[in-house]
Formats: sequence, structure tokens, C-alpha cells
Amino acid sequence: MAVVGMCRRVVGPVVAAALMVGAVGAVPAQADGASGPADYAAQASKAADYIDGHSADLPKGDLGPQLDGALALVAAGRKDSPTLAGVKVHIKAQGPSYCTSKNVGGCAKVVITLLALGESTTYGGFDYAKPVTSLPASALNEHPFHQALDMIALERLGKPIPEALLDSVTKYATTTPMLPAGMWGLVSTDGVMLTALSHVKATPEQQGNVTAAKAALVKRLDDDRQGDGWGIKDHGANVRATTRVAPGLYRAGDAAHRAQAVAGQKWLVGQQQSDGSFLSPVKTPEWRMMATVQAVPVLRGLQSFDTIGTHPARTVPVDGWVPPVGW
Repeated sequence: MAVVGMCRRVVGPVVAAALMVGAVGAVPAQADGASGPADYAAQASKAADYIDGHSADLPKGDLGPQLDGALALVAAGRKDSPTLAGVKVHIKAQGPSYCTSKNVGGCAKVVITLLALGESTTYGGFDYAKPVTSLPASALNEHPFHQALDMIALERLGKPIPEALLDSVTKYATTTPMLPAGMWGLVSTDGVMLTALSHVKATPEQQGNVTAAKAALVKRLDDDRQGDGWGIKDHGANVRATTRVAPGLYRAGDAAHRAQAVAGQKWLVGQQQSDGSFLSPVKTPEWRMMATVQAVPVLRGLQSFDTIGTHPARTVPVDGWVPPVGW
């Protein structure tokens, strides 16, 4: 499906030292006494009701949206949901053909979902973690969003980040001001990359690259802020972009950007419809469902791919670096 409003974005040079961007764990306490993210449990529950009541709108031929639906229901505390049970069936049926050497990011998303559910990553007898932990070189040619998912899956597994993967992600953040023409998810990708980079510990030189990458991403997202939400400039804020950006900024931003993330969460609450759903710029039931499933974890304390359910992300080193004693 084409993405409306996903045009090219060009930003100027980024001076990394201009921003103070620290490594922040998943949904930490807000600094300086400011209020942190809220747990909008009632709103998340209403959205979960919508998901269960409109489960036919989750595309059946694409496992990716099904996984987003599962993560939403876990975040809402609906592990007994019939929709969630259906997603598990789809994982068994479609997972092996979805998780391939040409779609390692898809494998990572399955791993993240299974860990959130408390299931084995060899669910149904297929090893979904193996392509991620072995990470073929071809994975570095996938969409940058996939590379961020690779990192988060490894962090949830407690595995080190391959140096080549870290280099690819930091290079994208610091030297690529826009995605190639025809590629989707400009703003969302930057938000999820911030989340991924927030759980990495490396050598001083590598850590400097991580800090510069976070600063560059934050600067780009400053340009994409539309009121209290995020979206492509001149197209207004949208729900799906905001659900990816707010958690990343809260984990990787300074106090001012964490406050923006909390404001983004509040903005998101205001977008909920009377039936529990969230609107999308694309006016179809499937896109409305995708906006809704992506909103639910963010309503629950700015959760995201790294924190939903069991086995949350841990701080991990870069492969080959031996952390000092007491790290």
C-alpha cells in the first residue's frame, strides 16, 4: 500500500555537539521533577475492544500488521484475546515464509513479538532468532526500519550488536538526510532508530558515533514536529508517526525532548475516536486498524518494540567489545 504524504525530506548539516542526547532506558523516570508518561489504561482497553471487534481489518496476507496487532493486545493486557490467538495461528502458518534471508527485519519483528508474548523464539519448531543473531550481510541492504528492528530484537535477546549493523544504522542517521525515493516511513524510521540506539554500550569511539547518531535523529525529528505530534512537514501530525517518535525521543532525548514525548502521548489520547479507534490519513479500515494497533502501546506509558510484554530490551555491548569489570 502506498503511504500518503511520505515525501522526501531534506535537512541541513547536523552538529552533534549541539544537542545533549543521553542513553536512557525504557520508560525511565522523568528528570528534574517533571511528569513522566502516563498509563492511559482505560483508553488502551477501549482501543483493544475495537481491535477485537474489527479483527477482520488486520490484513491476513501480511504477517507484519498481524504482529503489530499482537503487540497492541499484549500491551493492553489482553493475552486471552481471540484476535491474539488468531495471530499465533498466523505465525505458525506464515512465519517460516515471512522470515527469510531477504526479510531479516521480518524475522526480528517475529522475535520481538514472541518474546513479548513469553513464547519461545523457536515457536512452532522454526528458529526465528537465527537469521537475526547470524545477521547475513544482505540484512544491511534492507529498509533502515528493519535494521532498527534487528537491533531491538538482539537487545531483547540480550545479544551483542554486530559492528557492521551499528555502523550501518549510525551512518544512516548521520549522513542520510532522507530515505531513497519510494521508500516508506521517513519519520517513523527515525523514531524507532532512536529507541534501538538507546540500549547500546560500546567503546568510547563507537559510543561517540552513537551519541552523534542520536543527535542527528533528534534534529531531524525537531523539523518533523507538527504541534504536539509528528509527521511530514506541511502534512500535519499523524498518529502512526507519533507512535514511533514519542517513545524514541523519551528514551534518547534530553529533558526538553522527553517533555515533548509526554506531550505527544497526550496529543495521541486526544485523537482517539468514540469507538476506540484512531484515524489514519489513508481512509480505509485496514489503515485505521494499523493506526489503532500502533497507538495502544504508546498509551501504556510510552511502550514500544523494546518494552512490550516479557523480556524487555537490555543494554548490550557491540560485538567484539569486552565491557570492563563492573560495567
